[in-house]
Amino acid sequence: MIRGALLVLLVLGGVARADNPKLAAARAAIEAVRYDDARGLLVQALKAGTNDPDELREIYQLSAATAVVLGQNDLAEQYYRRVLSLDPDARLPADASPKLRQPFVAAQAFMAAHRRLEVRAARRGRRIEVTVVADPLGMVAAVTAIVDGEALPEVAVGDGPVVLAPDGKVTRIVLLDEHGNALRTIAAPAPAAAAGGDPAGPAERPASPHTPILRRWVTWAVPAVVLAGTGAGFLVAAQRASGRLDDILATSGAHYLDEAEQERTRWHDESLISTVAFAAAGVFTVTAIVMAATQPSPAAQTAVLPTVGAHHIGLAFAAKF
Repeated sequence: MIRGALLVLLVLGGVARADNPKLAAARAAIEAVRYDDARGLLVQALKAGTNDPDELREIYQLSAATAVVLGQNDLAEQYYRRVLSLDPDARLPADASPKLRQPFVAAQAFMAAHRRLEVRAARRGRRIEVTVVADPLGMVAAVTAIVDGEALPEVAVGDGPVVLAPDGKVTRIVLLDEHGNALRTIAAPAPAAAAGGDPAGPAERPASPHTPILRRWVTWAVPAVVLAGTGAGFLVAAQRASGRLDDILATSGAHYLDEAEQERTRWHDESLISTVAFAAAGVFTVTAIVMAATQPSPAAQTAVLPTVGAHHIGLAFAAKF
């Protein structure tokens, strides 16, 4: 079943294409059920650094499926995350094996909790400023531009916007990964209208980061306040029940035994509810503090990335501050 799904992926990716010889060889290895060979060929295809976005997405799709066949589901999920970063609307074939769907669905859940890959380009006079607004997997390593049909020298992505100074007609901006593969191409911003004033006016500001609702500190602070108030209310009620119980015991001759038992039960229940409410409020408060302290921003990004080589397979933690 998995082999059938792999063949469907090959068809969807366009088997006839052979721009990258290693990718073509990997397709042939998969068709021949030589998955160990396919894994190595896909790594070589990736490191060739000449892939366009469609080829790159196919490499990651086939790498994920091959990893599943070889029993490496965690690695498959990492590859599927990259597929979804390049194409958020990517889907598996309708008849894909459940073994493929498990890491794919996990990757979808991860990407749903993070921002999509987002890059903005704005003109500032004759210059073009490219800002990586969001890159949850840390895939964008450099930026270039196609000017009069030729690519400018690559400019590495740093803490601030990447500044390009093209001398000619810019047709598109290209985002590159660490190997030089094209992650995405975006249209070049239109030249500003020539109308007096400062030709190097202020560049467009990138949109403010959108934080998922569960990553906002206020999402956790509000229930913390409500729970703390609830705990305080039940604590007061428990203390009152305790006072009434003390009065009944002090004048036991004027009260029935069941009256004392009712107050004791009320004191016990309300004390328990108060304790639970305060504990839950503490958990929500700590979570709110953590969310406020770790608010995601374009300037601080972390990612867990797959690493595959001729003699090793693993995961690597990457951070950009």
